[in-house]
Amino acid sequence: MNKRADDALISALERSRIHPLWDRYRRITPVAPQPKDAPMLWRWRELEPFTERAAREVGIEDVERRALILANPAFGGETVTTQNLIGAFTVLEPGDKAVPHRHTAAAIRFSTRAEGAVTIVNGRRCEMKEGDLVLTPPMCWHGHINQGTRRTVWFDAANMPAICSLDASFFEPGSRQDERFWEVGDEGASEYRFPGEEMRRRLAAAPAGPDGAHTVRYTRHNGSVMPTLDLFRKRISGKTRPFRATWNAVCLVVSGEGRSTIGEHALDWSQHDVFTVPHWTWASHEALEADLFIVTDRAIYERLDLLREELE
Repeated sequence: MNKRADDALISALERSRIHPLWDRYRRITPVAPQPKDAPMLWRWRELEPFTERAAREVGIEDVERRALILANPAFGGETVTTQNLIGAFTVLEPGDKAVPHRHTAAAIRFSTRAEGAVTIVNGRRCEMKEGDLVLTPPMCWHGHINQGTRRTVWFDAANMPAICSLDASFFEPGSRQDERFWEVGDEGASEYRFPGEEMRRRLAAAPAGPDGAHTVRYTRHNGSVMPTLDLFRKRISGKTRPFRATWNAVCLVVSGEGRSTIGEHALDWSQHDVFTVPHWTWASHEALEADLFIVTDRAIYERLDLLREELE
């Protein structure tokens, strides 16, 4: 290897904790985003036996949450589903109460098999019927209870990886003994709950978008539902145009079955499967008819003026 004229200078600078820009600019200003993760798929038929084991083997009184988080190996053992986001399934047996707590991460609950479960958010009782969405915004007290007669399971997502990467996470536990937490009504629940029936009507009435899919955005005050999470429902009936964006997505299959081509990977999915679309990765979807619930960190990029979206 040829010796550079500035080798001695670079070594001296590094010993003084100084880095020369001319030697580093390609590393600190990449020409385009470079996601570290490939798309991942978790199949419900493989997840469901673990929800049953967790219900039998893990007492709700012994844990903060009986939740199974989808971990992507690209992040070296970290509890991350795709950059900035986690997805999970929470399990409650009849009569179980998941202890109240609050945190700076923004989180959501989407009802898959949660009939009979209730989430309490800041003193509001939010039912969890099929397709319902419940928000737990940053630093809102929230807890869960199964008041039905059967096991309940729902899909969770949160942006804990983003909050932790900023080292801005705060967490406050609640009390298992405070029965007053559960003794609330549903007045004002619409602040946190989006009924599944209403969203299904909106989706059925939505026109096809530029990618060919019918897409509905969950909104608050004409913007994203929370400052750091943006949520969508997408109905696919055919093949969509390839799309990529600077944001990441975790996709739950609400109904139907189909296939997604994400980067160089083809993923076949069916109801209650979960898959990821890493940022700046071309993705298209194909199905006779299928509905997806999509959790994204798009709001972060939009607020930081880092949002870029492209159709092929």
